Amino acid sequence: MGIFKMATQTWDARVKKGREITTLTVVGDNMAEARRAAARVGAVISVQKTKRQRLKLGMDRNERYVFLMRMATMLGSRIPVSEALRLMIESFTGRIREAARNALPHVERGIQLGDALADDARNFPGSVGLLIRTGSAAGDTAKALREAAEFERMIGEASKGAMLSILQSFLYQFGALGLLLVNQYVVVPKMFDSPIMQMAPDADYSLWENIGFYFLIVQSVLIGILMFLVGLATVGRRIAPDKIDSLILRIPLLRDIVISQDNFIGLYRLALLINAGVPMNEAIHSCYESARPGALREDFKRALAAIRRGEKWPKYMTTLHTTDRAALLLMPDREEMASNLNFIAEQSKAMYLQRLKVISPIMNLISAVMMSIAGFIILVVTTIPQLQLVSEVMK
Repeated sequence: MGIFKMATQTWDARVKKGREITTLTVVGDNMAEARRAAARVGAVISVQKTKRQRLKLGMDRNERYVFLMRMATMLGSRIPVSEALRLMIESFTGRIREAARNALPHVERGIQLGDALADDARNFPGSVGLLIRTGSAAGDTAKALREAAEFERMIGEASKGAMLSILQSFLYQFGALGLLLVNQYVVVPKMFDSPIMQMAPDADYSLWENIGFYFLIVQSVLIGILMFLVGLATVGRRIAPDKIDSLILRIPLLRDIVISQDNFIGLYRLALLINAGVPMNEAIHSCYESARPGALREDFKRALAAIRRGEKWPKYMTTLHTTDRAALLLMPDREEMASNLNFIAEQSKAMYLQRLKVISPIMNLISAVMMSIAGFIILVVTTIPQLQLVSEVMK
């Protein structure tokens, strides 16, 4: 980790270097500091605060993968970090160039590359930023960038497929709901009010008049439950992460999807710190500070308190499986502990990917069943009463 404080302001400076005038991004807590930073490059013409563009999008997954892999390749070849970022700025355009321009002035101030990238949440959001910071803290930034790129590639492909399946399933279910609503409140009333259906005044059509309404209730409840689960895993975790995670831990499939990703990053970081010789209490405290609010962060908090009381910390890691907690309790030394934590982290990643793949067939099955039942209900409601009418008339 860098010993320098991240500057709070970003500035655009026009600098004359030889015969060329270039615009570069510098950082500083005030204009004087920004001018000093720009003066290292050339004669300063002007300095102004960078205009914030809140709606400007960061890199997409493909751009981020290219950025991370190119930087990992250069750093692995022992090219200095600042020089690698300058090559990225010269070689690319668009958002990749912008991400390199954002990181360069921080690196020149002495900030570690992993911290500079992780703090750029627009280009390196969520898990990717955390993984870069965690991996680079162990000292091998090139490996950290490469692993972060591979992690997002795998997670991105799986989550994209799962998200498309969820959206497609909701689309089909709302389509089925719309068909049932039209059938129940437009088609059915017109059919039963028609002169033909009045030819048998003693016939009882109450079942066929209401069966669509009953299924409307079932369909609405199912959509409500699915939307509630999606809301828990997304908006709910932002509003009240601790309480929502404690609820998610009781829902099997959702638990594996939501909690496993956090477990992978948190345990991976803990394994790296232990391997690096960091004392256990400091390692867990570092993991607690870097973890996102939620169940895992609370686990680290309880584990830290347990160490201070002289107890074994693994038994307080409630987000881990019982067998994993038991294995960690019996680890004979730090090396074995780090190895086992790394294994559990990889296991969590595999679990996350596997559960994402399961979502698609489950959601497709639900939508297919609901569409089929809706079609069957419409068919029954529009044909059985007419057959019943014919039977009554012919008596």
